[in-house]
Amino acid sequence: MGINFVQPLFLLLLLPVGYVMYRWWRKEQQMPIGRKTVIATLRALVFLLLVMALAGIQWLTPVQAKTIVFVVDRSASMKDDLRIATFLREAIEEKKPEDQYAVVAVGEKAAVDQPLTTRNEVQPLGVEVNRNATNLAEGIRLAAAMIPSHARGKVVLLTDGVATSGDTARQTQLAVNRGIAVDAVSLQQPQGEEVLLSAVQMPQRLYAGEEYTISVDVESTLATEATLRLYEGNQEAGSQTVSIEKGKNRFVFSQKAMHEGFHRYRVEIEPRNDTVQANNQATAYTQVAGAPVVLVVEGHPGAASNLVNALKAGHMRVDVKDLKLLPKQLEGYKQYATAVLADVSATQMNDADMERMRTAVRDLGMGLIMTGGADSFGMGGWFQTPIEEALPVHMDLRGKEELPSLGLQLVIDKSGSMTGDARGVDKMELAKEAAIRATTMMNGQDQIGVIAFDGTPWEVVAPQSVTKLETIQQQIGSIYADGGTDIFPALQMAYERVKTMNTKRKHVILLTDGQSGLDDDYAGLLQQMTAENITVSTVAVGDDADTQLLQMIADGGKGRYYFAADAESIPKIFSKETALASRTFIVEKPQEPTRTGAGGWSSLRQALPPLRAYIATTLKQTAEMPLVSIDEDPILARWQYGLGRAVAWTSDIEGKWAPDWVSWGGNSRLWNEVVAWTLPQVTEGAWKTETRLVGSTGQVTVSLPAGTSMPQELEAVVLNQEMQREVIRLKPTAPGMLAGEFATADPGSYMIQIVEKASGQVVASQTTGLTVAYSPEYGMPRNGEKELLGWLTTGGGTLIAKPAEAFAGSLPDKWDTQSISEWLLMLAALLWPFDVAARRLQLPDHWWVKVSSLRRRKPQATSASERHSVLSQLGEKRTSSQQDRQRASSAVDVKGITSRTVSVQEATTSRKQEPAKEAAAADKTFNRLLEAKKRRTK
Repeated sequence: MGINFVQPLFLLLLLPVGYVMYRWWRKEQQMPIGRKTVIATLRALVFLLLVMALAGIQWLTPVQAKTIVFVVDRSASMKDDLRIATFLREAIEEKKPEDQYAVVAVGEKAAVDQPLTTRNEVQPLGVEVNRNATNLAEGIRLAAAMIPSHARGKVVLLTDGVATSGDTARQTQLAVNRGIAVDAVSLQQPQGEEVLLSAVQMPQRLYAGEEYTISVDVESTLATEATLRLYEGNQEAGSQTVSIEKGKNRFVFSQKAMHEGFHRYRVEIEPRNDTVQANNQATAYTQVAGAPVVLVVEGHPGAASNLVNALKAGHMRVDVKDLKLLPKQLEGYKQYATAVLADVSATQMNDADMERMRTAVRDLGMGLIMTGGADSFGMGGWFQTPIEEALPVHMDLRGKEELPSLGLQLVIDKSGSMTGDARGVDKMELAKEAAIRATTMMNGQDQIGVIAFDGTPWEVVAPQSVTKLETIQQQIGSIYADGGTDIFPALQMAYERVKTMNTKRKHVILLTDGQSGLDDDYAGLLQQMTAENITVSTVAVGDDADTQLLQMIADGGKGRYYFAADAESIPKIFSKETALASRTFIVEKPQEPTRTGAGGWSSLRQALPPLRAYIATTLKQTAEMPLVSIDEDPILARWQYGLGRAVAWTSDIEGKWAPDWVSWGGNSRLWNEVVAWTLPQVTEGAWKTETRLVGSTGQVTVSLPAGTSMPQELEAVVLNQEMQREVIRLKPTAPGMLAGEFATADPGSYMIQIVEKASGQVVASQTTGLTVAYSPEYGMPRNGEKELLGWLTTGGGTLIAKPAEAFAGSLPDKWDTQSISEWLLMLAALLWPFDVAARRLQLPDHWWVKVSSLRRRKPQATSASERHSVLSQLGEKRTSSQQDRQRASSAVDVKGITSRTVSVQEATTSRKQEPAKEAAAADKTFNRLLEAKKRRTK
């Protein structure tokens, strides 16, 4: 045990405190020695306590308990080793009651599986980690952070020693420097015969008709035979039987570039002897230069036929595709220069396709054009979608006045079946998102109500104006799924609520995924609703919904029926229905668009034909508007979005809304100019780019042509299969060479866009890719125990063989500190009143004499004669002092004499048993001293 000070410099305050106490002691010559001793003792204690509190005094006690954090390797290479659970259970059985432990699971990242505890039972491992990598360094860092600074701690690793990422040796050393021991349990996994594809290499840029070679690197632990197959996309492009030697092998395919565009090649190997099949394929990318291709997607047949004819007349290559045939990989969009969505509804396109298309525009430089029609823009449910983000217009109407008001009543099924579909999608959450999205599209003059139902209806939002949007959305978010399904009472309540709304248009949207009885009078209810101009649309979610009933309700309610086989389409359906119900998006007003001068397209300089209708939208802040309506709505808008460009034409191209434009002589020229503007404008980078996989890290290396100056800024935009985006800045590593790294723990394709910038503007770009065909956990077998010992011994750690050794052994001494400053402050506060009392209270002199006698360890005088002798000596002393002061011509403090005399009088009065002559003597002494004072004053 011992003490410690957090701020020991404050102890220097004891020097001035001691000096002040000394000066005070010397000054108070007239005070009784007993009283002065008490006051000095109290003050010294108070000052000492305050100074020690300021210095942060702590009480130190040695720590006996141990804190052990087990770091468990949960990566794929460990194969759920059953020895881990056994070791943990047996190790914890050996711990002392005061010892505590925790468990950390490690994969690509580290996560706490079990926090620090003193329990004697270990729970089964349950936390999920990405098992495609092993980051033991992250596990050690997290484990060390969990051990308190005052604890005697140790980290115990349970692993095969094969780390695919992180600097394990460095983290071990950092832990040891903190006084935390690091030991390990070697759990080596059995290794079999292994053959794997380590790399596929090919030129990244080719020209049509060019011959080239594809190099395939194979590694093996044995000599065997295998079959190599090469695939271009999903078509087999070649195969060969090869003999594989132990170690590294290289094989070559000879090919000829026949098709233009961005291509992916995949190589597969089928060895005669092998253990793991996950590492038997690899992929590479190449770009075959050629003329740009325009991808055209039609919402219905013939929606873009006029546009296709106009582009072909301008000698552009056009590829018309069905929505179902859109590329399912991001690299599939790289073969297109521009994509056109012709009167396409958002409900026809799933969220993943939207995200891929938006990403291709932003990060790969592809162009995007949307044309109008009854199913496009706001009417098509594109509100708050990735496609809307890429376009130069907002789908909702902002800043518009005098729009017809809308009363919208939402009726949402909240039965138990709404919790999830076959794919695990939470239908209830999507329904709430759809309702919230509908409120966002409405204006303050509109009114909304929301009813949720199971067996009975529940009014979530009473009919009200859409002014307190946040409150309404919070109420919608409170809906939870539970109960059965009964539609009629909910629909009847919706009718009672919506007819009270004071709006020009009234509409009900009913959504359900279940069945309900047919005995209710739906026909009579719908007849009442339509008589009051209330329309009803229905949405059937999934195959279990009563589609027949919902179709009948929509027909009887003069609304629309939707079948949502995919729950993700619910928000888009609600957006579309809100737009259709408001009837404010289609502007049917014949007019001739006005030129603004933006764009500079020559076709717009001649006389323009009139339009009959268009979809109203709102121009985004940084977009340009070459053509505008008489209501200042965008007719033709454009802008730059990331690396790509996007255009919005809010009328149609079929001829229903703009027949004069279709027959106009400048139509073909206009659309060729519009599409040409969206083509990638950035120069193709002349540098050479190489990508490779090192462990669980992808590396990008850019080599500049000879004599080329270093770019101002060069970055790589990395996109994985989940469309997650990472921007890495490439840094110089050698003359004419730049490089960067990115994480590739998850297998899959990584699209890489190299971008050169000057003064913040993109001046050149290049697209490449890297495919992680399999997790680095399935790489070539390694001697894990040797690697484990290599970095473990640098920190002084050892390999543990038995579970009992986890809590055994000596650990660095640690001290537990407990601050006692607050207790000292409390004690000082308690002593302070005693100090005040000793200075202020006038206690009898014999009390101070007793204190002085105790200090000197002498018996106290108690007889009357002794007390009288003390008083006499006091009087003589005062007389002698008076004479001395007269010789020194010093002032006499009358107040002090008076005070002292009063004390003598109080002492004399209190002792009634003293002789009367003793009191008279005291009075005589007082009078004599007072007369002496008066004479001296005169």
